[in-house]
Amino acid sequence: MALAFASPAWHTSSPGVSAATVSSQPSQPSLPQTAARSTTSKALLVVAGAVTVASSRRSRRRRRAAVVRLAGSEVTEANPLRVIVAGGGVGGLMTAKALSKVPTLKVSMLEQATQFARFGGPIQLASNALSLIRDIDEDLFDKLMAKFTFTGNRQNGLVDGLRTEWYCPFDAMRTAADGFDLPYTGVVDRPDLQEVLLDAIPEGTCVNGKKVSSYKILPNYEGVKVFCEDGSEHECDVLIGADGIWSATRAQMWGEAKKGEGSGCSYSGYVVFAGETVYKPDDYFDVGYKVYMGPKRYFVCSDVGRGRIQWYAFCSVPEGAEIPEGNAEKKEYAKNAFFGWSQQVLDLIEATPAPTIEDRALYDRPPSFFKSWADGPVCLLGDAVHPMMPNLGQGGCQAMEDGHTLMNMLREVKDRKEVPDVLQNYYRARIFRTATVQFLSRIASDLLLDTFTFPWKADEGLSAPHGPGKGDFNYNAVVVNYLRHLLPPIFVGQFTFLYSFHPFKWTAAEVQALVKKVMDRHEVQSKEAWQKRMQAVEDGTQDDSGEGVPSFFAKVKTY
Repeated sequence: MALAFASPAWHTSSPGVSAATVSSQPSQPSLPQTAARSTTSKALLVVAGAVTVASSRRSRRRRRAAVVRLAGSEVTEANPLRVIVAGGGVGGLMTAKALSKVPTLKVSMLEQATQFARFGGPIQLASNALSLIRDIDEDLFDKLMAKFTFTGNRQNGLVDGLRTEWYCPFDAMRTAADGFDLPYTGVVDRPDLQEVLLDAIPEGTCVNGKKVSSYKILPNYEGVKVFCEDGSEHECDVLIGADGIWSATRAQMWGEAKKGEGSGCSYSGYVVFAGETVYKPDDYFDVGYKVYMGPKRYFVCSDVGRGRIQWYAFCSVPEGAEIPEGNAEKKEYAKNAFFGWSQQVLDLIEATPAPTIEDRALYDRPPSFFKSWADGPVCLLGDAVHPMMPNLGQGGCQAMEDGHTLMNMLREVKDRKEVPDVLQNYYRARIFRTATVQFLSRIASDLLLDTFTFPWKADEGLSAPHGPGKGDFNYNAVVVNYLRHLLPPIFVGQFTFLYSFHPFKWTAAEVQALVKKVMDRHEVQSKEAWQKRMQAVEDGTQDDSGEGVPSFFAKVKTY
């Protein structure tokens, strides 16, 4: 900083000033004048020095701040990338677990429930999901297997819902899994899966009672500010919206309503009723699942372990149609919907305690080819962006694949400035696979509900032994009859595509040893459950109240 000082008159002479005014030899000033001038000069020098020092300090601070910002953008174990997962469903929990395995990531999960309750019926985990779980954590996989039941290694397929005979049995899941040396598709109780995952994530990762409502992207790659409905605010470098089909994160990102008209989610036209009970059909250990098919509805039942059968009844129902609210009325509704069908269907519904029967309308949305899943340091995952019909049992599996992909991509981030491009690459890596699975799931629903009917059988001729419209000779019934010959190879191709995502592989011997261990335990537990149920019936102490049975569809108990 330059300072100009005025020269004292006694130091200089100016041209044009007369000698009368200024002599050629200046006279000496008095002592008081000299002291005053000396004091003034020193003061000016002190001020100048102070200004110079202050300026230098400010410059050094600016340089240090620039260095701190530069160092702060680097991602290291000492300065990890802060990640918030919004939502503690299966996809959110698995993603939190996967990311917690990366030392350069620090993960928090914000969950709306004030406490986790046991909710949801059994969930299917296909071979692709089992492979990625094992790839993420061996201990987690082993604990899951202790509660798992394999179904894909058994007889599965479509059943003629009128005649109670196989329409199209297949072993496509077993064939596809064997082709990649993968464990078979199976089921686990959702509460058990939730418990295993919660135990697997680091302590303090899950923060309950936090429902994400919005976010704000900060400038200069400084991350995201996350706002919750309780008024709390949280900051992170990456926000992952795993907050379900009615996602607040997606609504803000895409500028649309969270739910209802304008949300992009549409009613599928189907309502599903669900129930579960301890039950012993003759083919319990031989069959994984059956799909009883007929006009405008179908009925799925599956072994879900511990001597239980889970069933889903899918019905085509116009939007706005009245559905009974009481559990007993729901049970009667389901029985009436399948009146005249296989006695196996009606017996299973009848054996199910009414309080455990629930229903849910099904919604989905088209693939987002023209809307990215990412907005700067924010991205979407699972049902928040690609909800799908449940026919292939891939909804949770695809959410887990999302989380596994994010794990592999975010572990490579070296600087926070890379995050937006990495999340766009995540979208590009996942969009076509998830879109294909959405398409296959929707096609399966539409075929079963809109195309399939009771098939015509050639050995019944042109008669209608079951009544008009029930497998008699008509165009749709004839087409459906011969369609059975085309479906098996289609199913093999479908499951081969689904299982093609398998980051971890076993040997064939390892798979068989694992399956034997799980299924031996399954047989013992099932027989114990049947014996206990039989004894309770004989004693008159059986409990059909539904108490203690987790809700199929209610996610949380309290908010």
